[in-house]
Amino acid sequence: MKNAISIRNVEALHLYESGQLDEIQCLLLFQGLIESNLINQLDPSYRKTADDLIKSGFLNFDGSITQPKEKLWT
Repeated sequence: MKNAISIRNVEALHLYESGQLDEIQCLLLFQGLIESNLINQLDPSYRKTADDLIKSGFLNFDGSITQPKEKLWT
């Protein structure tokens, strides 16, 4: 199943919820959740965060990060 919630996703969501992810890791998490469509299977608060990241210009509607990752690290 392509969009099944895996152990890796559960671990990443736990790290996100506990504040242990930096900004880049958060973008990568939400990129993966949007691209796999898992975002729609989670609590609506995740969809709101994804929408906020899109509206703020960090992510595109398809989940891709708007800036090259190299630029985000500088």
